[in-house]
Amino acid sequence: MQKTHFDVLVIGGGPAGSSAARTLASENIKVGLVDKHIFPRDKLCGGLLTLRSEKIFRKVFNTSWNPTIETVSRGVRFFFKERFLNSVENYKDIYFTCRHRFDDYLLRLAEQAGTVLYLGTGVRSVNIGNSSIGLADGTILTSKYIIGADGVNSTIAKSLFGSAFNKDKIALGLEMEVPIDQYHQRIIDPEIYFGVARWGYGWVFPKRGTLTVGIGGLYKENADLKKEFQRFLQIRFGNIPNQKIKGHHIPFGDYRTNPGENNILLCGDAAGLVEPITGEGIAFAMQSGYYAALAIIEALSSDERVEALELYKKKYKKIANTLDHANILRYLIFPRVTEYLFVNILPNTRDIPRKFMDLMADEIEYGEYIRFLAMKVGKGVLKKIIPVKL
Repeated sequence: MQKTHFDVLVIGGGPAGSSAARTLASENIKVGLVDKHIFPRDKLCGGLLTLRSEKIFRKVFNTSWNPTIETVSRGVRFFFKERFLNSVENYKDIYFTCRHRFDDYLLRLAEQAGTVLYLGTGVRSVNIGNSSIGLADGTILTSKYIIGADGVNSTIAKSLFGSAFNKDKIALGLEMEVPIDQYHQRIIDPEIYFGVARWGYGWVFPKRGTLTVGIGGLYKENADLKKEFQRFLQIRFGNIPNQKIKGHHIPFGDYRTNPGENNILLCGDAAGLVEPITGEGIAFAMQSGYYAALAIIEALSSDERVEALELYKKKYKKIANTLDHANILRYLIFPRVTEYLFVNILPNTRDIPRKFMDLMADEIEYGEYIRFLAMKVGKGVLKKIIPVKL
């Protein structure tokens, strides 16, 4: 039986895992990374990258992500079901990638820094007590620290807490890749559709040769999301494209307040770090992987007189605060009463969609956007009650 020891083992080769591994390996820390897939591998995701994501990417990887970018948009279009509401044009960059290319690119950057890869073999067992991982091929890996970055169905999270996520708070996403030439439609800017799912939305994202079309919402609020997705496809395309529908769970804002235990840290989707308004997870995956790595680097440099998890929690709080604000924000958008007000206000303002793009660009804080949107919705309520100009 082969045994290999590392300073840190990273489980999962997505953006969180690669960010952690790259950061650690760049400091000459011995890192092993395990993923059950051979890369490049398919990954169900809309592939939207914000300017916030770009900032974090450059900080972590110190290079350009241009080789991974499919298309760049500078606006967004909003709908309520089939009704057009508003748009922003020629404002701020939004990028789109295919995850099989993006994730492979990040993983290879981590490998170039010195990360040892174990690909194509999954985790068979996790021994929390001695920080060891048993792989499906019989290999045993041991380490001082383990970073669980293995997605929403995290094996590491299950080992720590008994389940990977809370079934009552999880969201479900369904997606389809529609060939552009099938519909002869040139789409430049992404489209967001309210009203097609409860506590969620639909999207159409332009890529180089396809449109990534999806719908997502809280699982418990959408008894038959597949039927809602088919209805949405009918609205958008006039029929249901003959393409495969794929599904995945999304931890919409239901993050772990305690992102680990002892010498095991959780990052990305394994920690539930997905923003429930935009569905953005890539930025928080990279950021949390980076924070976990920095915490371990600091703990190792202090001869482990301080605990890495406690250091990580201090950095993690920044992400948690953002998600707390986003969870408040969704109560101004998704409940039926406020949704009605929101979709009636949206066509009559330039500010709401533009500030939304400022939010995605990390140029304003969520708290500022909440106050702004609450004021707009509040004025809408007053206008219903008192029909005067406010």
